[in-house]
Amino acid sequence: MTLISRDKILIEEFGQTTLDSYSGGHEYALGKMWEQVRVHLRDSPNTKMILDCWSGDQRDRAYINKRLRAMKVKSIEAWYFITPVQQVEEWFWKKPGIARSSEMKNRQDKGLTFYLEDAPRRDHELFHELAKGIDSEEFDQVIRINPLIMRPEHVLRLQTSLNL
Repeated sequence: MTLISRDKILIEEFGQTTLDSYSGGHEYALGKMWEQVRVHLRDSPNTKMILDCWSGDQRDRAYINKRLRAMKVKSIEAWYFITPVQQVEEWFWKKPGIARSSEMKNRQDKGLTFYLEDAPRRDHELFHELAKGIDSEEFDQVIRINPLIMRPEHVLRLQTSLNL
């Protein structure tokens, strides 16, 4: 099993995943990611690969599918995370370097980025809105994962035990 992660490339190359959109860093990481995919498929064509590359909408997913199909990938499955919104909110507010906008007055000199109280809920809603048609896209299978119940490594173990 091989893991190719766009975020891992960003961290290795730039030390973080959040880059200025004008830096070209995300495009660089995507290019490097696709090169790693090509090498994996050339050198280990019969080995499973996890391509960890967040996709925003149907167009992004279609592009990824098209590239993988052009590289003769036999089966493509999507992992769709169905994390409860309450958990998303909890995780969001625990991230380093962020704070609620209501805390701005008391914490403005701390180098924080401030978000509206409903930011994690709006992100959660947007994510699911952008993914609402995923079942009719070009995936061979869509696996829904609630990370509070089943983490990705559990999915992998289950698939391996079933020889999927």
